[in-house]
Amino acid sequence: MSKLKISLVGLGQRGMVHLKSLGRLSEEDLIEIAAIADPFDENLSDEKISKTLNISDVSKIKKFTNTKDLINDNLSDGIIFAMPPNQHNGEIELAAKKSIGILAEKPQSLFLDEILKQNDSIKSSNTISTVGFQMRYDDGYTDIKKYLSNKWTASITMAVLGAVEGHGVKHTKTETLGGRSDRIWTADKKWSGTSIVENGIHYTDIMRYWTNSDIKWVQANYTERPENLQDQEGSNPIAYSVVYGFENGCVANLLYTKPARSYFSENYEYIITTHSTVKFEDDYVAYEYLDKDWPPSNKPDLKDLRKIISKNPSKEPMMEFENTYKMIRTFVEAIDSNDQSKLRCNYENSINSIASVLAANASNLLNGEKININEFITSEKFSKFRSKEKNLITE
Repeated sequence: MSKLKISLVGLGQRGMVHLKSLGRLSEEDLIEIAAIADPFDENLSDEKISKTLNISDVSKIKKFTNTKDLINDNLSDGIIFAMPPNQHNGEIELAAKKSIGILAEKPQSLFLDEILKQNDSIKSSNTISTVGFQMRYDDGYTDIKKYLSNKWTASITMAVLGAVEGHGVKHTKTETLGGRSDRIWTADKKWSGTSIVENGIHYTDIMRYWTNSDIKWVQANYTERPENLQDQEGSNPIAYSVVYGFENGCVANLLYTKPARSYFSENYEYIITTHSTVKFEDDYVAYEYLDKDWPPSNKPDLKDLRKIISKNPSKEPMMEFENTYKMIRTFVEAIDSNDQSKLRCNYENSINSIASVLAANASNLLNGEKININEFITSEKFSKFRSKEKNLITE
């Protein structure tokens, strides 16, 4: 594999994980870190960058406070865009027109019309592209996909219990850009698009990965945060109930919570196939009766039905550094070989995931209306939920 020049846009919390991954790839002599862009000078300090990369001399890395200047300098074979989703202004389109490989962090934008425009530019240039769904690169989750590959998945239930304070403190000065003074942008609809868009998209996408099926429709109802608490705790809802219907007939329930002051977080996941139940224990396991003489004369013991799908999986596949590193390495390999198929999603494929979470927002505002995803993407009826100029969630 040749040594490619990779650049990074955004040195916030997520961007620093990408920078660390690029540092490892550079140490392995697989890439050269060409340039970094961030609108805030302190995020571009030599001290911050060298500490993350664990090298003293970072003088060869060019720095920009304007992303389009970085792109126009023609330094990069590939760019990782880790900027806040409401701050895009044609940067991805410009990179695509220059045939620069694109890794866009999720959500790619809070506005579907903008995402579709980005995708048109990527398609017309036929450039390598992917979106930051690093959970697709998790070994444990990939083991589940392999297990489900020859089965029909009937339902998935995921409960994601989180806390407002537990995620989202960034390096971006949101207070200078009309955002929250505490910089917890994930608590604010105008910055995150709701927690389902900002974080729930990961769980939405991994269900698509497991089932190898797109989402066909969505219904959602949220519990809004009381207005008198929003100045302090943020405008995002406290709880979300989202139901997805997949093209293959699977129905999934995503339950998501973000209370303040509890500081508690935990996940529960169950997958039901025609003849098995997948449960996330210390190992990922399936309970299934495999003998031919069914039904058995005596009820089998559960321990005899327990089959390990993945031994000692990561308990934090979303935040696992190794998954991000593997995703970026694969991105580099795809650019080097000009082979999009190496990546586990491309930009266009990812649109179903972002459209589904944005449609969940719309469903909630429409009193739980069942929304067809293809109609949400194309119909004039839903244009007010797709528009950047006037969007009902972020206005």
